[in-house]
Amino acid sequence: MSENNAKYRQVYETLKSSILSGKYHADRPMPSLRSLVRKHGFSTITIRRAFDELERQGLIARHRGSGTFVSRSGVARKLGLIVPGVAYSEFFPPIVSEISRLAQENEYTLLFGDIASKRPEKRASMAKKLAKEFVEQGVAGVLYQPLELVEDVKKANRDVLSIFDRAQIPVVILDNDFLQVPERSDYDVVGIDNVAAGVLAAEHLLSLGARKIHFLRRPRCSSSVNNRMRGVMSSLNLMELPMRKSTVLTAEPDDIAAIKRHLRRGRPDAFVCGNDAAAISLKQTLEGLGYRIPDDIMLVGFDDVAYANIVSPRLTTVRQPCKEIAGAAFRRLLARIADPTLPVFSIFLPVRLMVRESTKALGKRNKSGHNRRAFGKGGR
Repeated sequence: MSENNAKYRQVYETLKSSILSGKYHADRPMPSLRSLVRKHGFSTITIRRAFDELERQGLIARHRGSGTFVSRSGVARKLGLIVPGVAYSEFFPPIVSEISRLAQENEYTLLFGDIASKRPEKRASMAKKLAKEFVEQGVAGVLYQPLELVEDVKKANRDVLSIFDRAQIPVVILDNDFLQVPERSDYDVVGIDNVAAGVLAAEHLLSLGARKIHFLRRPRCSSSVNNRMRGVMSSLNLMELPMRKSTVLTAEPDDIAAIKRHLRRGRPDAFVCGNDAAAISLKQTLEGLGYRIPDDIMLVGFDDVAYANIVSPRLTTVRQPCKEIAGAAFRRLLARIADPTLPVFSIFLPVRLMVRESTKALGKRNKSGHNRRAFGKGGR
C-alpha cells in the first residue's frame, strides 16, 4: 500500500470508528475538512478522499452550506429486508443471500423475518406485522419485494409501505414496482426491464419460425409478469401478429381443465410463461395431455432457476442477474438513506437469454406438427 493510501485509510478508519461508536451525532455537524487537516496533519485531498468513502458507505451526508452530518445509517446500523417471494420462488434466495453478505461486509445488522407461508393472504399479514417490528427496532432503511397473488394487491403493498413512510424510513423496492405501468410509485426500484425481457423471449421464438405465441400468467400475478407479457405483445405487434385476448391464458399452470379449454381454441407454436416455475408446471400439464416439448409446443420461462437446467427437456429461459440486482439495491438503499432528497430511480440490470432444448426451429420439429395422442381421444 502506498503512503498516500495508508494515510487515507488511517483517516477513514478513525472517522468510521468514531461514527459507529456514537462520538458524532446526526443533529450536529462533523468536524470540518480544515479542522481534520490540522488534527491529522494530512493534506486536504487525503481528508476529502476519506469523506468520499464514508459518503459512499452511507455513513455521512453532506449538506451544502450546513456541513457534513452523520447519516441515519451511521446512527442506526440496522437494515430491514422483506421478501415474501422466498416462500414460493427459487429466484429470491440468492438475492437474500447476497444482501446478507453485503450487510455483514458493511457492518450492518440485517433484520429478516419469517414470511414463509404458502398462503398469499397470510404472507400479506406477516409482511405488515414485520414492517411494524422493523420500525420499533429503528431500522435505517428497508429493502422490500412487493406482495403478489393477493386480492387488491395495490392496497396490500400500500399498507406495508405506509408504515415506513410514516416513520420516514427509506425503502428501495426489489424486483418490480407494485404499481402497473403506466403508473409509477415514489420508491426506487431495482430489477430488470421486464418489457425488454419479454421482447427478448418473443424475438427468440420468432427467429425459430413461431408465429402463434401464447402467454401464460397466473391469476393476480405481479406487475413484472404483466410487463413481460407486454414485451411479448409488442414484438408480435411489430410483426403484425397481434396477440388477441384468446392468446393470453390467465390460469394456474396445473389447471388441466383451463389448459384444455385454451388449447381447443387452437394449438400455439409456443407458450411464454411468467416465470420458470409456471413453465415447468405447464410442461408437466401439457405432457400429461399428450403434447411433446418442443415438438408440439415450445416453452420459454423467466428467471433461470436451478431446476430449469435439470428438467427434461431443459428450459429455455431469461436469466436474471440475482447477485447484481442485490448489489445495486443495497448500494441504492445506502445512498437513499444518506440523502432522502435524491430523485427516484429505476435501476435495470441486463438479462441474458439461456437457449436450451425446450425451444427449437420449426423446420427441425416433427413435420406432423403434433402427435396422435395429443389430438386423439387421450389428448383432447
